[in-house]
This record gives sequence, structure tokens and C-alpha cells, in this order.
Amino acid sequence: MRVVALHQENMMTIERHLKSEQLVDLVEYIDMMGYGEGVYKTGPAMVSLPTDQFLADEIDFKAYAPISVEVELEENPFDWQAILDIPEAVTETVRFGDEINDAYQKIIDFLKEKNLPIPERFFMVFTPIYADYWVDFIFPIKPIEEK
Repeated sequence: MRVVALHQENMMTIERHLKSEQLVDLVEYIDMMGYGEGVYKTGPAMVSLPTDQFLADEIDFKAYAPISVEVELEENPFDWQAILDIPEAVTETVRFGDEINDAYQKIIDFLKEKNLPIPERFFMVFTPIYADYWVDFIFPIKPIEEK
């Protein structure tokens, strides 16, 4: 487990209420988005979700697609966010699959053990590596800034 900071600028965002098994579909949509449309991603797809919904059947996701500059697309379902700043967070990296529930619980247990606040929502950064996704769980322990 590590303590990190995360600062990202220029993101297209989309909020969706989906079944939990649709999370990967949302991430793949963001990863494939924009080719041929002038959208140039500058980082991996991210999602945030309420901490208490992680194990739920349906979840309120906010997805982030870091891009080089703001663009306007026809029939664009995305909003624009200039800044996401997480000054301090606890993180754990795991391969997406059966291990994610254990990693989530490990971070929750760590936060409780260290008397650190459990955030209302946390972030997952999805990095594609060959045919798999690796996920960085990011649990903010200081207030975040979003503009």
C-alpha cells in the first residue's frame, strides 16, 4: 500500500447509473473513444464511485477520459472537467478480476486501522496491459478539488 497524489487536467467526463458488471464496458468505451474524432487521450480511463456502492449490483459511476484539449463532438454525451486534484490518497494496484474485492477490503481495513477517513467516493484508474486491465484503487484521505 502506498500514499500518492494525483493531479489531472483536461478531462471529458460522463456520469452513469449502471449494473456493476457494465463497468468494464464503460472503461472500454472510453479507451476506444475518439479515434478518428479528434480526441487524443493523455492517460488511462478513470472512474469514481461511492465507496458504499462498490459491492452493490447497481452503481453510480463517474468516468474520466484525460485528453489533450477540449473538443466538441457531435452527439457528445460528455461534460468537461478542467481539474481533478487529489493531494493525498492511499493506493493499491491489482489486476482486474477476482482480486479487486480483496484489494478494496484491504484498503478499507487499512484506513480503519490507521484511523484515517473513509472517503465518500474513491477512484479506480484502469491501465490496459496486453489483454488485461490493471487497476489502481485511489482512496483520497484529504479533500479533493474538482473544477
